[in-house]
Amino acid sequence: MTVKQTGFTLIEVLIALAIISVALAAFARVTSQAATNMSHIEQQSLAMLSAQNSLNEIRISTLPPAGVHQAECPQGEHDFICRLQIGSVEQGARHITVGVYGSRNSDRQLASLQTWLPEAR
Repeated sequence: MTVKQTGFTLIEVLIALAIISVALAAFARVTSQAATNMSHIEQQSLAMLSAQNSLNEIRISTLPPAGVHQAECPQGEHDFICRLQIGSVEQGARHITVGVYGSRNSDRQLASLQTWLPEAR
């Protein structure tokens, strides 16, 4: 009399576990990258808001002299640094560039905006 065996062999179970573990590891990596990207996007969005705020402050106040100016421009829980490059007068307007950085010594620019403002306002 022969008995018919049902179920999986040990090798089949081990192969299935290996496949599942590789898939879960890939899923964990993708999830980690997504979280990192979201943090980076949030930081860049807040930096862009800081740049817009800096330009708006210049628009409503007295235009600083030509040159490079640096000021703190916090946004949320981030303490950004805004570097303003104000050009000399050309045809009655000044070219203004605002660069936003993570810290005073950082060379990595998070956001940048440019505009022209009339000299006489």
